[in-house]
Amino acid sequence: MKLLKCGFYLICFCLLLIGCSDKAYSLSKKDLAAFKDASPEIKQAWEQGLKADKADDYLAASTNYRSILIKEITPEQLVSVQTALGGLNIRMNEAAAKGNAAAQKAVDSVKETSGSRR
Repeated sequence: MKLLKCGFYLICFCLLLIGCSDKAYSLSKKDLAAFKDASPEIKQAWEQGLKADKADDYLAASTNYRSILIKEITPEQLVSVQTALGGLNIRMNEAAAKGNAAAQKAVDSVKETSGSRR
């Protein structure tokens, strides 16, 4: 059941990536507040993801955001994480295409991790 749930989230996330522009991935105040009442572990992962995201630490941000997806979270939190991941993935892929080695390493890691879930 957990695998099915993760697969559903991954499909939703991919659909969001395909059909949306950059602006759709701007985090709103509601997105940023979605984890206010989350468990300390989830809240910490969210805050670390945001911090790494702002610093263009693509791998750390992606790892933190993705760790939240496998937890029991609210629908609002799911939307917030998907929005953050969508924006991160766009910037990460653009940076990798421009030759940013750290971004390329993160892209490769995401591909490797996604491949191992199949």
